[in-house]
This record gives sequence, C-alpha cells and structure tokens, in this order.
Amino acid sequence: MILYYYTAKQWGMKSLWEKRLKIAEYNDLNDPFELQPFDQTEDENRKLSQQIKTVLAQINGVLCFSESWQSTLMWAHYGDKHKGICLGFEIEEGPHLTKIEYVSSRIRRPVAVKVDDAMLEQCLNVKHNGWEYEKEYRLRASLNDKRDGIYYNNFNDGMALREVIIGARSSLSVVDVVEAIGKEPDSDVRILFAHESHNDFNMCENTNKQGAIVEGISPELKRSRQLAKALLKGNS
Repeated sequence: MILYYYTAKQWGMKSLWEKRLKIAEYNDLNDPFELQPFDQTEDENRKLSQQIKTVLAQINGVLCFSESWQSTLMWAHYGDKHKGICLGFEIEEGPHLTKIEYVSSRIRRPVAVKVDDAMLEQCLNVKHNGWEYEKEYRLRASLNDKRDGIYYNNFNDGMALREVIIGARSSLSVVDVVEAIGKEPDSDVRILFAHESHNDFNMCENTNKQGAIVEGISPELKRSRQLAKALLKGNS
C-alpha cells in the first residue's frame, strides 16, 4: 500500500538526506483529544481515560500518513502552504498499520466496563470527523531509540520510499530531490510536480514540468543488503 507523508521543504529534504522520518509522540500532536475518544462526563471515566492516555503515550509513537497526495487542504496545513513536499511510501500492511475511524461524537461506555484490547484500539484509532479530510493511516512505532531528543523510523524499516511530489509553490527542483535521495535507493523512486487541477479542487500532476525516476538497486544487490541486515540484527 502506498501512503503519503506531507511535510515542509526543510523537514522533507532533511528526511530524504537522512533516510528516516521523525516519530511523533502523542502529546505533541495537534489534536487535544488524542487517545481520548470516550465520553468523560462521569468522573470515573475521566480518570480512567487520563490514565490510559498517559500509559499509551509513554510506550507508543506514531507516523501519520494520508491515502492521497492530492488533497489541497493537506498541502495547505502540512505541506507548508504548497511550498513543501509529499513523500510516498510503500508500507507493509499488518497490525502496526491502522486506518483512522472518524466519529461525530464521543463514544459512551459504562463506568464499570474493564479496559480491554478493543477499548485500547479505539483509543489509538478513533478521531472526530472534523479530521476526516486527512484520510489518515497511522504506523505505530515503539519509543526506543532516541537521538538528539527525537525518535526516528528509518526508511526501509517497514516503509520504502516510492514517490516524491514537489508542491505547486515549491522552489525545489528535480536535481535537489535527486541529490537528497542519493544513488541506488532500494527501489525506484518517482519524482513529480503537483499542480492545481482544472476540473475540481484537488491537486494533480503537473505534466508541463518534467519529473524523474531515480533507479533503485538491482534485485541481486537488494537481496545481499537484506541478508547483511538480517545477519547484523541476529548478531546484535
């Protein structure tokens, strides 16, 4: 599945050069209702909800993606007003990757109900439908490896770079992006430019600007790299 990560030029280029994405911590996200989808009218529910949020936020981080790179609002809100870039990743499907469910009101639950896996999944995956335009998927990540005060997830660690879309107002060139991607990525990476669509309010590919494809490594070399990585992990 290809999912998209909108970001400003500065941080997008940093991610390409360093071959990694920053893992967001829940307490730093822009929705104050993160991890709290349940009605908190009752005092007991309110206390339990806060306890759950505290625990989940300590052990989990998240990478936030969208199912489309063509959203005008996403470019405006997360792509630095169309001056940034959008990175497309092929992400392995599994329990670590979840689609956000959007609801119109907070979920009511009896006070006496015990905390179970289903309840925790709702905490992690339910948001108000005001955020529905994001069409969000989340890749859960453990908060283990902190560098310079930030947690990271490396490219090819469950996600492989496949596309780079340059924003409609971006000053970046294909050459800038090619240099940041570097030689022989693990797979081919397509570079294209975004442009306003002529028949709706979405973004589309600008066919008047020439993109590029950065060719990935050969299958043989890729297998060798994977084997070396597996051996190193086994010896660590």
